[in-house]
Amino acid sequence: MVSFQLFIEFFIIGLFGFGGGYAMIPLMEQAVREHQWLTHQQFTDIIAIAGSAPGPIATNSALFIGYQTSGIGGAVIAAGSNLLPSLILVLLLIKLIARHSQTKMLNRGLYGIHPVITALILYAGIRMGVQNELFSNLKDYPQYFILIMAMFLLHKKVSPVWVIGLSGMLGILIYGF
Repeated sequence: MVSFQLFIEFFIIGLFGFGGGYAMIPLMEQAVREHQWLTHQQFTDIIAIAGSAPGPIATNSALFIGYQTSGIGGAVIAAGSNLLPSLILVLLLIKLIARHSQTKMLNRGLYGIHPVITALILYAGIRMGVQNELFSNLKDYPQYFILIMAMFLLHKKVSPVWVIGLSGMLGILIYGF
């Protein structure tokens, strides 16, 4: 039964997760909460690990959630069902978009989706920050400095890997070993 639920939930997440992996996080969180697969802290830890690991965060998260829920079989089902809608849709849409790429209606529809994707990603970040009391954990000026520096570097398109590594090193330098 859990395997079937994993398949359905991650298939739906993959189907409606426009905007990439970060946009899927709120959908994953909702599924995890509804089925009580993980605690909130476990989910947050999984997202942190999945975001730090190489590869797409949605696939990594699906693997971790599936594994925590149902072992290796659950990991395969969650990751596979998460990828399946994208595979099917991309194969179907390649020809359609190529054929109608100059159509105003298609371009306007895609233009209208862009703000929603930004809102989903922003919403996921703020929600996770509030639920994990990350904002209240910012208790001194060096942490605010690291937060602002990280946002600036990410805005300048510095790789998140470098930003995470630099922030960790700054934390060690500021707060000691």
